[in-house]
Amino acid sequence: MICNIIYDMKKIISYLRCSTTHQLETHSISHQRLKIDLYCKFHNLHLVEEIVDEGVSGKSTKREGYIRVMEMVKNKDCDGVVVYSLSRFSRCVVDTLSSIQLMNDNSITFHSLTENIDTSSPNGRFFLTILSSLSQLEREITSSRVKDTLQGLKMTNKPYSNDMYGYDKIDGSLVVNDTEQKMLRKIVKLNKLGYTIHEIVKYINSKGFKTKRGGKKFYYNTIKGILTKTQLKEN
Repeated sequence: MICNIIYDMKKIISYLRCSTTHQLETHSISHQRLKIDLYCKFHNLHLVEEIVDEGVSGKSTKREGYIRVMEMVKNKDCDGVVVYSLSRFSRCVVDTLSSIQLMNDNSITFHSLTENIDTSSPNGRFFLTILSSLSQLEREITSSRVKDTLQGLKMTNKPYSNDMYGYDKIDGSLVVNDTEQKMLRKIVKLNKLGYTIHEIVKYINSKGFKTKRGGKKFYYNTIKGILTKTQLKEN
């Protein structure tokens, strides 16, 4: 007599994220995938879907893959969510905790391999709160240091970004580029007059202005970035 054995395997979805396509190997999508697959096999978890956000920051929850995960959580389409680390899931403690709370409310477990977190236990939920807070603190300290460094560079007239439009880098200092400053003033003026970025792009290209690297065509993101970071030389 042949018996059908039914294994009580939990249906799990995995979430993988990397900020850039050149991320460190330990944070690469392939590395995360390998570790998660091994974890699920060891713990007898049935991985039903893999959701990936590639080339996006973890600071915001406005990520296509992240939104998909939370939709599945709300609809109770899985028994658990597994990630390689908390930083891959989210870099904001508030977002992390609110998301995990929703999982707990729907009886869905959260697993983070690096921190050895499993929210099916009280200890797992406690350590999650502590580690999420530390992750948020680390990000805020790093952000503060970067801001202080950039402010120092600005005050000493030192370059603080690559290809800074309106200026040239000469011997480690910024020197005004009159031609580019002229174009910057025109872009800012058009923006204040209510022209859209697309309209500004069309105008700038029609006038034959060159990009910082000598290109003959500007694009939407180029002009948008210039408007965000523009520093005009006072006349």
